[in-house]
Amino acid sequence: MKAIQLPTRARVTSDLVPDLQLTHGQSLWVLAKMGFAAGVTPPTFNHYVKSLRKFGLPFAPGEIGRGAGTPVRYSFNHMMELSLALTLRVYGTLPDPVLEGLVQFRHDLYAQYRRAYIEYMTGLGAPVHIAVKGRTDVDLSGVYLDLRVRFSAGRLIGFGPPHLLSPFEALRVYAKRDTPNRAQLPLNLSSLAIELVECASTAPRLRRGPPPRSGTARRAVS
Repeated sequence: MKAIQLPTRARVTSDLVPDLQLTHGQSLWVLAKMGFAAGVTPPTFNHYVKSLRKFGLPFAPGEIGRGAGTPVRYSFNHMMELSLALTLRVYGTLPDPVLEGLVQFRHDLYAQYRRAYIEYMTGLGAPVHIAVKGRTDVDLSGVYLDLRVRFSAGRLIGFGPPHLLSPFEALRVYAKRDTPNRAQLPLNLSSLAIELVECASTAPRLRRGPPPRSGTARRAVS
């Protein structure tokens, strides 16, 4: 696979969003390398990813070619949608209303995925330095995503519209968490995007098949 150039502070432009064209086998390999397949067998993970298609993830109607042997290709947006969906799983499952929300706001999220990748160290994602006397300093960077997912009594009562936050704005949301039914706090979308592209850049040339049997544990998105 062609090497992918990661964005830098010196050159951050829209053309740096990678044009991924992964096969199904490569997509499973990348997701497993990111740690999403940990704890399950390759066939089980493959089945789960394919089962998401009935909810419209990550392909919109008409995106998958018709006919036997028609290759399926996963773009940057497709992979980000899958990665986000797998990040949002709770106890190994993903509530149907959350999947429906990802599809409903897909157009907005596509633009947000790309911005999060491009501005991971500049613009909205520019680093902020937090210093507290007598404490260890903290540096935060990257574009954060707030899906505004809210539950009450086990039922989804709100989803979206998704909104991007700067590191400081995300920190403020964490510090002022005063809504008991807020089920999902902002996550570092830039971190997810960069990790995805780094893993995709090393994907082997696989035509089809299950993900690897071993994968690194999913690192926390911070």
